[in-house]
Amino acid sequence: MPPRLVTPLVWVLCFAIAALSDWARPQLGDSPWIPGASVLALVLGAVLVHLPGVRPRVLAASKAIVKHGIPYAIVLIGFGLSLTDLWKADVLGWGLVAVVVAMLVAFGSAGLFGRLFGLDVRTSMLIGAGTAVCGNSAIMAVAPVVQPEEEDLALSLAVINLLGLLMVFVLPPLGNWTGIDGGFGGMLAGMTVHAVPQAVAAGEAFGEHALRLATLYKLLRVALLMPTVLLLALIWSRRGKAEGAGSSKAKVPGFLWLFVVAGILRSVGAVDWAMTTPWSEGAPIWKSLQQVGKFVLTAVMAAVGMGIYLPSLVRVGPRILFVGILTAAAMTACAVAEILVLRSWISDGMG
Repeated sequence: MPPRLVTPLVWVLCFAIAALSDWARPQLGDSPWIPGASVLALVLGAVLVHLPGVRPRVLAASKAIVKHGIPYAIVLIGFGLSLTDLWKADVLGWGLVAVVVAMLVAFGSAGLFGRLFGLDVRTSMLIGAGTAVCGNSAIMAVAPVVQPEEEDLALSLAVINLLGLLMVFVLPPLGNWTGIDGGFGGMLAGMTVHAVPQAVAAGEAFGEHALRLATLYKLLRVALLMPTVLLLALIWSRRGKAEGAGSSKAKVPGFLWLFVVAGILRSVGAVDWAMTTPWSEGAPIWKSLQQVGKFVLTAVMAAVGMGIYLPSLVRVGPRILFVGILTAAAMTACAVAEILVLRSWISDGMG
């Protein structure tokens, strides 16, 4: 096969895997234990690449797809972010402070535990981003800044998705044990669970009002993706300068500015006009763009799966898993403490 045809054919294969995953996910039921379509695509990609003779043919192409597909997915997903919803819900006061503190704890814990377990600092930052912000999307957005090894990227995604699923079941009993319930339980879910669907599912266990608060606080973390990547890019450039790695210019991926523009357009109502598509009738254009972005992200996840190699998984995977668990535990402990303090203030007439 001519080399120039390999990457287009692997793109087609990844989109086929994405379509299969999108079709299969609803057939598997509504249990939160069942991973989302993007994780299914990652698993299918990983299975495919271990078939005899496949890995040498697709590895280079899959890396190119991950590199070039991320920008399109992130920008399109940005059309689903409404900053006005956060403003109207009045979560930009104490809520913003609490979320930022918990996110800082997540990044700090990832760095500390990553060093203790001997992880590459780039991998630790992926775990920190996936835990602190928004799971897969955050890891994909941070990856171009820190430039991790392909296998470490794939393993980080797998660990973050696994822990996100576990959090759906851990938070309700944790809330009961700590006395956090109702709307406070929704805040806890929104402040700690990795992905948006998982945060919503965890919040629902605390009641209808908690479901809304879980969604809003999770979206607040998503809204902080851009400043998080900007800050990380600045820190990374200074680290490179200190180590004599050449240019000190912050390497902020250009597509993140488009992500911000997409969020602004969504917030001011510029993409609210309705259109009919093969998958929706009369839906606002922003929703269709977001759905396309999620589909592209699922295809990219299939390419990420093609970068997984079992010997590396056995060698490095457990360490990444332990760091992910400890990081999520530290962030959750911080959020619980903040919510208990807030609850005390409200009960004393100070909130």
